[in-house]
Amino acid sequence: MKNHIEKPPSFFSRHADKFILIFLGMISTASLFYYFSLHKILPYADSMSRLDIARKVVDNLNPGLAQLGSVWLPLPQLLMVPFIWNNYLWHSGLAGSIMSMTAFILGGYFIYKSAFVISKSFIPSFFTLCVYALNINAVFLETTAMSECIFLCALSAVMYYFLMWVNTEKRKFLIFAGVAVAALTLIRYEGIALLLASICFVGLYTLVRFRSFRKLESTLIVYCSISCLGFALWTLYLTAIFQDPLFWLRYYGFGPAVKTVATQTQVALQTATASAQVIVAAPSMSQSKPFMAAVWQYFTSVTWMSGIIPMALAGLGLAIAVFVSVRKKFWNLLVLLMPLSIFLIMVLTLQKNTPIVQPSLNIANILSTETSKGVGFNIRYGIMLLPLIALLTVYVFNLKKPFYIPAVFFFLIFCFQIFNSFYPYGTAIFEIPQGVGKKPDTVMVDWMKKNYDGGFILISAGGFEDDMFMMDLPYRTYIHEGAGKYWSEALDRPARYADWIIVDFNRPSDTLAHELIYKQY
Repeated sequence: MKNHIEKPPSFFSRHADKFILIFLGMISTASLFYYFSLHKILPYADSMSRLDIARKVVDNLNPGLAQLGSVWLPLPQLLMVPFIWNNYLWHSGLAGSIMSMTAFILGGYFIYKSAFVISKSFIPSFFTLCVYALNINAVFLETTAMSECIFLCALSAVMYYFLMWVNTEKRKFLIFAGVAVAALTLIRYEGIALLLASICFVGLYTLVRFRSFRKLESTLIVYCSISCLGFALWTLYLTAIFQDPLFWLRYYGFGPAVKTVATQTQVALQTATASAQVIVAAPSMSQSKPFMAAVWQYFTSVTWMSGIIPMALAGLGLAIAVFVSVRKKFWNLLVLLMPLSIFLIMVLTLQKNTPIVQPSLNIANILSTETSKGVGFNIRYGIMLLPLIALLTVYVFNLKKPFYIPAVFFFLIFCFQIFNSFYPYGTAIFEIPQGVGKKPDTVMVDWMKKNYDGGFILISAGGFEDDMFMMDLPYRTYIHEGAGKYWSEALDRPARYADWIIVDFNRPSDTLAHELIYKQY
């Protein structure tokens, strides 16, 4: 009887993970050089605000973790703190790029590993990774200080660890999934929807798989104690700082419909004659809409951000996954569909107060080469479901004989979307980079850069966060809402500390204007 000798793994199979990380690192680095050279890594006021929030923790008249804010979740800003102390990394935006690039690489790695769990093959897993890693919007956002890439990373980790849990039933993967969900709830509020969905999934899987209420109880206690920890800590933070554990909910969830009105910037400077005015007019927008209209609006955002071709492949992949799940691997499909909870919460917020301005999803815009040059306000929200879209395509790329040739053909069709970005014949994907550029300085910022000669500036961070960033001054120069006694005492007698005052009496977000009017200055 011959002894069975196992064939040793090939060199490539032993180093596949390293290849994937190098591949992702090359894409990430190349995109940073490209967009940084075009001055496009600070396209949004939000990115400047996030950099400023991180900077406040270490550079402030009243530094500390209490500077993390009141509405935006803290994890992206916390991850920038190790780099934000450097003035160049702060004002160039590279402190945020380091965070987002790392998240992009890790997120892509989790996508590849998840696809491998499903396909057990390198080629379809690599094709699936490309749907994520070669998405021009993800590649662009990973160079910015925005929260999208770190959200995608955490979501990809959640899906990978849940796939590993249901396929191995090792509790350590459930714990890792809980950690990833906790991180998700500290990045964007949409993570709360996935938290609730994951708790339901863990309970359903445990009950069906083990048919034991004792097992159900112990599993849920372990999982919930970990997955709920992040949001519980944020709730405690809001209670301690603002005496309102639901401050974010009152701000986002039950506020009035968003309206944009004409504003006038009035700058009160060192002398009565030194002033500047800017008038910015915009149409008013009401966000109240029917449920199905909100569904179509967010579906449109997801399609534009992921691309027409990946969405079509994901739809085909979903049909294949449902067919495969009838016979086996049913739990894999449920794991992949958990992000639909994010879709639902986005639809509900779109009905209430979340504005998205985007091109209509129609043939005319798909055939036009000018679509991406139009308005794309908040259209980036659609990219949050990119991990779901990517992982559904693995079922298409994993087709076996005699369908492997069509699977390769489908990947080549996807490659056309990449080619079309450089040599456009239409719009296969809405490209955020085409619609953004270096944010122009306001008249006030330009005036201050020319005339500021030292001293403290009394200003509302809530109203002028991006302007404060563009003035290129140390954050401890500003007396703002988070400056503790300096702020409260300066409101009673501005000249006690402030040499300059910047205020806009017609800007709703300018808390300094409200205070000065109240105190009858």
